Amino acid sequence: MAVTTPRVCVIIAARNAARTIPVAIASALREPEVAEVVVVDDASTDDTQNVARAADDGSGRLKVMRLDVNHGPSFARNAAIKASVSPFISILDADDFFLEGRFRRLFASPDWDFAADNIMLIRDDAATDPTKVAAPSFAPEPQFLDFERFIEGNISRRRLLRGELGFLKPVISRAFLDRHGLRYDENLRLGEDYELYARAVARGARFKIIKSCGYGAIVRADSLSGRHRTQDLIPIVRGVAGDKLDALLRRAGIAAKQQVPPMRFLMPATSAATE
Repeated sequence: MAVTTPRVCVIIAARNAARTIPVAIASALREPEVAEVVVVDDASTDDTQNVARAADDGSGRLKVMRLDVNHGPSFARNAAIKASVSPFISILDADDFFLEGRFRRLFASPDWDFAADNIMLIRDDAATDPTKVAAPSFAPEPQFLDFERFIEGNISRRRLLRGELGFLKPVISRAFLDRHGLRYDENLRLGEDYELYARAVARGARFKIIKSCGYGAIVRADSLSGRHRTQDLIPIVRGVAGDKLDALLRRAGIAAKQQVPPMRFLMPATSAATE
């Protein structure tokens, strides 16, 4: 299923991201498969809105929305989904970027509802120009996740680089979301991606992952995602997995009440999430 016409809407929920958002927007607009880039400024107190508008390439694909009250990423992403029309949705954090050719690789094989690739992690203090980062070369080797593998793939391991599947940023079929009435849970400000993916896979989503890197993540030592624990995600997924969750945790050697220490991202590297 090679993409010949633009069909992807890139959604960027942004708060106080004036320093980083130009790179994020530029990386999305350079991809020929991108038909829309929707930025939702979630009540920033800096100049995020104007900086985002200034990143427009003149193609007419960029839309910038502003919320007067901060509601969090779930609300902002849902607002962008409502304001867009493209059949595929791709989430991009305001301080991250796409590696060139990402969508071409993800759309190379058909028949999926979610399609994710690996993530290149780059430390915020690294002397690296993200616009010049080249993706490492991997054979794509598409795989599909079932529900149990997805849940098990989100349990952090001591002394290993963070690589849980919930960190991935898949391209999502709007038709699948609409068919199952799925949107981000606006009550969540932590684990909202993971919770949506879990509900989707539980409803039979064909979740494809490939090893190729297409998403660049700038890692900050104080980032919330870098510090959260498997324990933090247990209440989120319990509503999706029910009693099955305890069996999955026991199989992985982690009791539901066990305190798992925080694990942080490490050095610039490629995430092991899809390996």
